[in-house]
Amino acid sequence: MSKLPKISGFTLVKWFGLLLVQPLESLEKLVRKVGKVIEFDGGKYQKLHFVSEPEYIKHILKTNKANYKRSPVIKALRPLLGNGIFISEDKIWQSQRSHLKPSFHEQVIQQFESIILDECDSLCKTWTHSAGKNDVEASMEMLMLRILVRTQFCDGIEVDYKEIQRAHSEVLDQTSIRNQKIKFYTNRLRKQIGLSVKSDQSTAVRYLDTVAKHIIAFARNNRKKCSYWMNDMFDRDVDDDEIRDQIVNFIFAGYDTTASALTWTLYCLATNPTNQNDCRQESLKTTNTFADLSNLQTTKQCIQESMRLYPPVWSIHRQSEEKDEIDKQQFDAHTYFMICAYTLHRDPDFWEKPADFIPQRFSADNMRGKAFQYIPFGQGERVCIGQSLAIMESQLILSILLRQFTFTYKQTKPPQITPGIIMKTRRGLFLEVTPTS
Repeated sequence: MSKLPKISGFTLVKWFGLLLVQPLESLEKLVRKVGKVIEFDGGKYQKLHFVSEPEYIKHILKTNKANYKRSPVIKALRPLLGNGIFISEDKIWQSQRSHLKPSFHEQVIQQFESIILDECDSLCKTWTHSAGKNDVEASMEMLMLRILVRTQFCDGIEVDYKEIQRAHSEVLDQTSIRNQKIKFYTNRLRKQIGLSVKSDQSTAVRYLDTVAKHIIAFARNNRKKCSYWMNDMFDRDVDDDEIRDQIVNFIFAGYDTTASALTWTLYCLATNPTNQNDCRQESLKTTNTFADLSNLQTTKQCIQESMRLYPPVWSIHRQSEEKDEIDKQQFDAHTYFMICAYTLHRDPDFWEKPADFIPQRFSADNMRGKAFQYIPFGQGERVCIGQSLAIMESQLILSILLRQFTFTYKQTKPPQITPGIIMKTRRGLFLEVTPTS
């Protein structure tokens, strides 16, 4: 049995510099040059196993899932997320998921249709009056945030959407893997020279706390306008702290991921006009309702393919509770694993022409046996609870937008990616948005 490749010392310093500057390109290079499972040894408390191998992923996320909990990277989000569903574990998580699951039933989702159509109509009017270059990423983020608040919290509530978006972006930036590592070494240096460690609490987190309190107060007085899950919590007399945690968990994981998927799908369609036209023609044959989603299969495949190339959540983090064996390799308790969906989805061992946009690869026949080679929503027991909602919303929204607009990317270089917790562009995604008639 051969040992796993290990990167440490000067070699680690070299790769760490490359990863800071070009993280995704460097990770792809690592997989090609070093291997699909790599040990990074940065000394005490900074050991990491990078994983881009389906059998390892299956073992961690499914086969022995009980042994693998949220890692320190995710636990760094606790000041924001509290003990909500994204970060909770074991019996608490199971209880939360069982209570939230009915909110994502197809019959409940279909009730969101009028709100989605209303918000899309507003966006289309804006684009009609400002045809030309538009930051599609910012538009998708605002669209999905507005839909989230109206469907998952309360319809009719007044909030400052731009300020919520700003605060959320600030938290994402503060808690990115890159900035967590910088913060770790900065605080380590501060301790050594006798300075205090910087607090984890931020003004952005405090602002989102006030937003959550405002939503709870409004919801208690407007039960008929409340979401399914909030009414359920009120009926069960859940305390406000727990409701607050779920609200910020929905803000954290409930709109930006879908906005990212829509952003990158529009980019892929803008750079592949034949696929864009196929989706448009498909849309023109439908009624643009949830009832007609089965007739939007080409659109669905384009969404799936863009999420292969640009997975919104591009890495998954776990830490073992006990020692374990994976593929004849021994791992100690408290071993930290980073599963990389980005490199997995672009590996030529699993995908033919992996850099190309080929939506047809997502036909049912082609995808058999690829459950742990394609993981944009995670896998196993903790697969994203909103997976069906995200796909359904994305199909409907793209169908509406493509009926009314053509999207073109005119820059010579692809957009630069900022892979924080959620995959975004560095400076926005600017597309030419042109009315179709």
